[in-house]
Amino acid sequence: MQNSQQQVNMPQSRMIGDPAQSQYLQNSMAQDPQFLSYQNYRNEIQEEGEIVAETAKLRKLYFLMLLQFFIVIVFSYLRLESLEDYFQKNSYWIIILSIGLFLLSLAAYFTNPENTAVNVVLYVLFTIVLYFFFISLTAITNIEQSMMVAFMIFGQIFSQFLSVMQSRIEMYYHQQSLYVLAGGLIIFQLFIIYSIIPFFEMIITLVSGVVFGFLLIYSTQSNISQIKSGALNGSVRVYVDLLGVFFYLNSLMADLFRKEKTLEK
Repeated sequence: MQNSQQQVNMPQSRMIGDPAQSQYLQNSMAQDPQFLSYQNYRNEIQEEGEIVAETAKLRKLYFLMLLQFFIVIVFSYLRLESLEDYFQKNSYWIIILSIGLFLLSLAAYFTNPENTAVNVVLYVLFTIVLYFFFISLTAITNIEQSMMVAFMIFGQIFSQFLSVMQSRIEMYYHQQSLYVLAGGLIIFQLFIIYSIIPFFEMIITLVSGVVFGFLLIYSTQSNISQIKSGALNGSVRVYVDLLGVFFYLNSLMADLFRKEKTLEK
């Protein structure tokens, strides 16, 4: 009786431990329609979860950028005339402040995204330097021109913030392009009505703002995006990413131009 039970149990143990048999079971499960539909459902749920997490990160990123520019706009245009006079007499400060903004944004690349204290310090320093930059820009140009630049950037960030707030799952480039164009045109229309800036300068500001909006979309949401860190760190380093995307697109256009020249020859 015991020998017969061993003979019965031996094939089962051999069948369970047999690699060929386990491969056969996997193949049969893979061909089962119910198993395939369940596997596809799990993959869809996982993809949706990743998209929702990415959208939540973008909301935080755009909100911190909005807060930064809101503080700069409020405090930059309270008209500190003594500071404006100083920057007007020493116009080289705008170059120093631009380099400072670049270095602070670059420093975010070498900062641990999980180190909240260091990222808060970087964020505050970047906001302060940005504040002085716009005061210097006001002193060199005039308050209306610098305000249009600041509001154009603010409008593009705000339009992207509205875009990610409206989208619950996945965002599309054509949808966000409409937000970019709408944000730029609204700011442009407001300054046409309430300012005396020359029309040509307003057109240049509008085009620059729209380009900034498209670069912002591409740098934060494309496959080549380097912003994989937290929102606080990303809100500072995004400006270096914008420059990186700008030079990357320039190199692509230069390559296309060279290929067209070689084909013509």
